[in-house]
Amino acid sequence: MNDSPDKLSNWGRWGADDVQGTLNLMTPELIRHAAGLVKSGKAYSLSVPLENEGPQWPMRQKLWRVTQFRNDVKGGGGSGDVVIMHSHSGTHIDALSHFWYHGKMYNGFDGAEHVTSDGATRNSMDNVPFIIGRGVLLDIAGWKGVEHLELGEPITADDLDQCAAAQNIRVQSGDIILLRTGWMRVFAQDRALFDSGEPGIDESTLPWLKDNDIVAIGADNHAVEVLESIPPTALPIHRYAIRDLGIYLMENFNLEELAADKAYESLVVIAPLSLTAGAGSPNNPIAIT
Repeated sequence: MNDSPDKLSNWGRWGADDVQGTLNLMTPELIRHAAGLVKSGKAYSLSVPLENEGPQWPMRQKLWRVTQFRNDVKGGGGSGDVVIMHSHSGTHIDALSHFWYHGKMYNGFDGAEHVTSDGATRNSMDNVPFIIGRGVLLDIAGWKGVEHLELGEPITADDLDQCAAAQNIRVQSGDIILLRTGWMRVFAQDRALFDSGEPGIDESTLPWLKDNDIVAIGADNHAVEVLESIPPTALPIHRYAIRDLGIYLMENFNLEELAADKAYESLVVIAPLSLTAGAGSPNNPIAIT
């Protein structure tokens, strides 16, 4: 993949000062159309439990939680939690400040200037109040007739098109792609295998994401993209989707119930924490059919 932003880029598309990337595609008209998909009223949580032993990039500090409580002599009481965690814990979304290369973040902002230990002054999580739109489940594992894809198995742009056609779904501008590899099943069966790599999209999907004007893509794995090993030698989807295209990557989704119901279209609501200057946020995405 050519490193030049001129080859695969949304820089400047929404102005030189833009810090929201493909969120600009999320118009009131798009949201109204997505809301019209709701027929049964059934809602699905697409998150995994947020806990110490939940899915977590292996090199990161695990979530830590302790409950503070009090009991009085009359039997009353109260409690609250203290939580310390990486912003990319469990089911989460990457801010556009999460990844850059050649010194430049999305839309050409200087990484060294705008990201410090105090946080990000450009492309940060608080610029994403919500993502609401049409969710398109591409059940690649179901389409291939397997419980889950294999470690290091790539998903190509042609796979995405063929899966959509098999599901009788047409991908549209402004969509939120929900990519099911079945890998979250591996988490429950073999944690060591889950943490050693993953199936996911390969670099052939980058032009597909741009040409289809995808707002965000969420997957049931650590990093959305195919990894033969963890830690990987490179993260090209993060590198180009976040930095060059301004697309939001969302990870560790639970898509099992949605796939079991063959709910290929839904209204999807993603509400990250409004973390000032943050590089990412845990969230509990909701799909409604």
